[in-house]
Amino acid sequence: MLILDPHAIHVHTDGSCYRNPGGRSGCAAIVHFPDHLGRQDEQIVDFGCAESSNNRMELMACIKALKWVRNNQPWAGVKRTLFVTDSAYITDNIYRAGIWKTNKWRNRFGKPMANDDLWDDLLAARIKAGIRVDFVWRPGKKSATAKIVDKSAKNAAKRGGLDVDRGYRPGSFCRSLVKNGVAQPYPAKGQLEVIRPYAKKVMFRGENKISFNIFVEPTQTYDAKFYAFSTPMMAAGLHRWHGYRVRFNDDRNYPQILERIEEVSLPKSVA
Repeated sequence: MLILDPHAIHVHTDGSCYRNPGGRSGCAAIVHFPDHLGRQDEQIVDFGCAESSNNRMELMACIKALKWVRNNQPWAGVKRTLFVTDSAYITDNIYRAGIWKTNKWRNRFGKPMANDDLWDDLLAARIKAGIRVDFVWRPGKKSATAKIVDKSAKNAAKRGGLDVDRGYRPGSFCRSLVKNGVAQPYPAKGQLEVIRPYAKKVMFRGENKISFNIFVEPTQTYDAKFYAFSTPMMAAGLHRWHGYRVRFNDDRNYPQILERIEEVSLPKSVA
């Protein structure tokens, strides 16, 4: 593991969400100062709200911490701030987000990207910080500071509180009939499938992200968790708990539901 720059300000951030997404959520940030400043660690973010998501809380922690950096720098002998996070969502995408913004919050395949409002705030806050800011990934709870910020974020989420994530778009949810794992992009190649939607989320400019289980008719069972995108009009006709035979596009990088062919009767219990 690379050693963090000992002359930089280290900002450790974390986010938490109970019943992700949509449950009580919180985030925290703790700043660790270089030895030459002779200052103790300080918690600079403590945010708790009634509903949000884990990824949004990871972003929120960074945004609020960047605003703290802007308001509190400069520091003698410090030319760099390192944001330390266990969120690959942050470190994998921080350098892609500018491209998403230029492309109206779509990736290079045209797929709409979530949390555009907070990514926009993060990009702006980084520019305005007034000091070089880098983001580095470290596994969670592997250091004393990481354990503290993890606990602080969880406590904020448990508390909920008067804070509000005003940009959170909750969508609608019901129980997936496949228990394990998270929804993956559907490997679209123009096929027909019977799906059971269990979540709908409104994306940038109204496009919907539909999460669903595949219903296997010969065995009367449910298989895997996937997601694909649809127009608002198409999404309005795909109700949770119902089954539909749909046609997909032919693009694994940007799966879309193009046509609702018919409603399909589903068993009342999982086979």
